[in-house]
Amino acid sequence: MTVRAWLRAGLVFLTFVHVAVGSWTLLFPHSFYGRVPTVGDYPPFNEHLFRDFGAMNLAMAVVLGAGAVFLERTLVYVALTSNLVWAVPHLAFHTAHPAHTAGAVLVAALGVIVAIPVVLLVLTRGALPAGERRRPWRR
Repeated sequence: MTVRAWLRAGLVFLTFVHVAVGSWTLLFPHSFYGRVPTVGDYPPFNEHLFRDFGAMNLAMAVVLGAGAVFLERTLVYVALTSNLVWAVPHLAFHTAHPAHTAGAVLVAALGVIVAIPVVLLVLTRGALPAGERRRPWRR
């Protein structure tokens, strides 16, 4: 598999994760709150917050998906960096607030969600062309 294929596969995987979490949270916020380990440990349930979280995940999926489709260096950098801006604090919170056994599995899964974009960012540097350097005000 080429480096570009690994980049695309990683971006597609991250897109899928955000579509799955975002759709579930946006469409079925009570289910997400009640079934995802540790989420219900922080009451009260707030439907507005959960639906916004779902929509944010879907917006992140759009950016990651665009990166997977176009594989342009700047877009991929922005998509992966945006994902890390969300994923690193999320991992830090769950690491600092250990829960029951499911919490350890969650921290491990969140660690993978941080590691994937870091690895992809390293791969991006050598695998994708920098693209045309244009000034936005010139055509």
